[in-house]
Amino acid sequence: AVVAVVAAPNERAAAEPVLASLPADRRIDLIGKGGLPVIGAALGRCAFYLGNDSGLMHMAAAAGTPTLGLFGPSREDLYAPWGGRAAWVRTPQSFEEIIGAPGYDHRSEATHMTGLDVPTVIAAAEGLWRRVGQAC
Repeated sequence: AVVAVVAAPNERAAAEPVLASLPADRRIDLIGKGGLPVIGAALGRCAFYLGNDSGLMHMAAAAGTPTLGLFGPSREDLYAPWGGRAAWVRTPQSFEEIIGAPGYDHRSEATHMTGLDVPTVIAAAEGLWRRVGQAC
């Protein structure tokens, strides 16, 4: 597969390990590139979208791209991606457990997603792909 990495310019340092893990001919670096119309068009051409609860997640789902949303400190019951080609998975901790934890600060850039392990995400992605992959 070819992987497109989309992020804001100030997120480049966090995305560099992902870019570095991909062969140059199998990655598209869209970090800080293109406006929303360009990114929206790119998302519409993707075979699969995997990402956190964000505007990009909703754009991918709206474009009809199979979309798996990752949830932690946001409510999937309100913000899950819509449509028959979308699914979500969340951390073992509920929204209430995360935001109710001592020291929680919504302005912090600390992640609250570390409880969502890779095997759980892979299983959710495979389940979504089995459900919609035939129609891709």
